[in-house]
Amino acid sequence: MNDDEKTGYKQPPKAGQFKAGRSGNPKGRPKGTRNLKTDLNVLLRKRIVVREDGETRYVSRQEAMLLSLFSKAVRGDVKASNSLLAMVIKLDPPPLKNAESETEAVSASDSTIIQQFFERSRSNGS
Repeated sequence: MNDDEKTGYKQPPKAGQFKAGRSGNPKGRPKGTRNLKTDLNVLLRKRIVVREDGETRYVSRQEAMLLSLFSKAVRGDVKASNSLLAMVIKLDPPPLKNAESETEAVSASDSTIIQQFFERSRSNGS
């Protein structure tokens, strides 16, 4: 046995190694197999019949779930209200304050205090 034919830890025999260009798992997951996210999207997009104010209309299951959650929130269900508000905040977060609005919030007395501070720091620094 020469050095090229040594077998052992992390050195399998040539006959047991994967052939070049072939998968180590040829019977693995077939292409085109759907995952949970895809299946959930398909289910939520299917349309169902809903009766609202005596009228029948077709809505997606997702919209039907939101309508149900909204009606519970209107009737006083705190958990439903919290869920709806969390969704609204997550999907449309409130705008951040910009620098101009923060500087406008400084009152005249605050401005005087800041000015005096800068004057003192300039006189101490020289």
